[in-house]
Amino acid sequence: MFHGKDGDAEALLEHAEDALQHALKGGTDNPHVEEGISHLKEAIEHGKAGHADVATKHAETAVMHLSQGMKVR
Repeated sequence: MFHGKDGDAEALLEHAEDALQHALKGGTDNPHVEEGISHLKEAIEHGKAGHADVATKHAETAVMHLSQGMKVR
Protein backbone atom coordinates (compact mmCIF):
# COMPACT_ATOMS: atom_id res chain seq x y z
CA MET A 1 0.00 0.00 0.00
CA PHE A 2 2.71 2.48 0.96
CA HIS A 3 5.76 2.69 -1.29
CA GLY A 4 7.89 3.73 1.66
CA LYS A 5 7.58 0.25 3.12
CA ASP A 6 9.47 -0.91 0.03
CA GLY A 7 12.07 1.80 0.59
CA ASP A 8 10.74 3.84 -2.34
CA ALA A 9 10.80 7.32 -0.82
CA GLU A 10 10.44 8.95 -4.24
CA ALA A 11 7.13 7.22 -5.03
CA LEU A 12 5.84 7.88 -1.53
CA LEU A 13 6.80 11.53 -1.92
CA GLU A 14 4.85 11.81 -5.18
CA HIS A 15 1.73 10.28 -3.64
CA ALA A 16 2.00 12.37 -0.47
CA GLU A 17 2.28 15.57 -2.51
CA ASP A 18 -0.81 14.61 -4.53
CA ALA A 19 -2.71 13.73 -1.36
CA LEU A 20 -1.73 17.04 0.22
CA GLN A 21 -3.14 18.99 -2.74
CA HIS A 22 -6.43 17.08 -2.50
CA ALA A 23 -6.62 17.55 1.27
CA LEU A 24 -6.00 21.29 0.98
CA LYS A 25 -8.76 21.61 -1.63
CA GLY A 26 -11.15 19.88 0.75
CA GLY A 27 -10.76 22.54 3.41
CA THR A 28 -9.14 22.57 6.82
CA ASP A 29 -12.12 23.26 9.03
CA ASN A 30 -11.88 19.83 10.66
CA PRO A 31 -9.23 18.98 13.30
CA HIS A 32 -8.67 15.52 11.79
CA VAL A 33 -8.10 17.04 8.35
CA GLU A 34 -5.70 19.60 9.82
CA GLU A 35 -3.76 16.82 11.56
CA GLY A 36 -3.74 14.75 8.37
CA ILE A 37 -2.35 17.69 6.42
CA SER A 38 0.34 18.19 9.05
CA HIS A 39 1.40 14.55 8.75
CA LEU A 40 1.38 14.72 4.95
CA LYS A 41 3.75 17.69 5.16
CA GLU A 42 6.01 15.68 7.48
CA ALA A 43 5.85 12.71 5.09
CA ILE A 44 6.90 14.99 2.24
CA GLU A 45 9.76 16.49 4.23
CA HIS A 46 11.10 13.08 5.24
CA GLY A 47 10.52 11.67 1.76
CA LYS A 48 12.65 14.45 0.28
CA ALA A 49 15.37 13.56 2.78
CA GLY A 50 15.18 9.91 1.69
CA HIS A 51 13.82 8.71 5.04
CA ALA A 52 11.27 6.28 3.61
CA ASP A 53 10.54 4.60 6.95
CA VAL A 54 9.70 7.84 8.78
CA ALA A 55 7.83 9.22 5.77
CA THR A 56 5.73 6.06 5.66
CA LYS A 57 4.74 6.38 9.31
CA HIS A 58 3.62 9.97 8.73
CA ALA A 59 1.73 8.98 5.57
CA GLU A 60 -0.07 6.18 7.43
CA THR A 61 -0.99 8.55 10.25
CA ALA A 62 -2.21 11.10 7.70
CA VAL A 63 -4.49 8.50 6.10
CA MET A 64 -5.93 7.63 9.51
CA HIS A 65 -6.70 11.27 10.34
CA LEU A 66 -8.04 12.12 6.90
CA SER A 67 -10.31 9.08 7.01
CA GLN A 68 -11.63 10.23 10.39
CA GLY A 69 -12.13 13.71 8.98
CA MET A 70 -14.26 12.31 6.17
CA LYS A 71 -16.47 10.43 8.66
CA VAL A 72 -17.15 13.59 10.65
CA ARG A 73 -18.40 15.58 7.65
